[in-house]
Amino acid sequence: MVTFRRTAAGALAALGLALALTGCSDTGPDRDDVVAKIRTDPRMAGSPDRAVDCLADWYMDNATVEQREAFVAGESVTNPDEIAAVDGAVLNCLKLAAGTP
Repeated sequence: MVTFRRTAAGALAALGLALALTGCSDTGPDRDDVVAKIRTDPRMAGSPDRAVDCLADWYMDNATVEQREAFVAGESVTNPDEIAAVDGAVLNCLKLAAGTP
């Protein structure tokens, strides 16, 4: 469980920093692109499929095209509101995957 918490903390930091405002595509990255980026992030290594799917769904439902493009490109974000939103999503998805309310 300690390893899972460390993974969660690392994921929060990594994905919180990954969102940025760039790009101007109408469609942007698709769900498969977002899943691939999540899976290749070393701080998300070993994350359960359920957490990855949950986070990918969050990005598709809540992030703008520009935010998804920035995430997939690995760009940093500085907006505290965006960082907080992603951090919250990551935490909720990891809790869901762990079966924690």
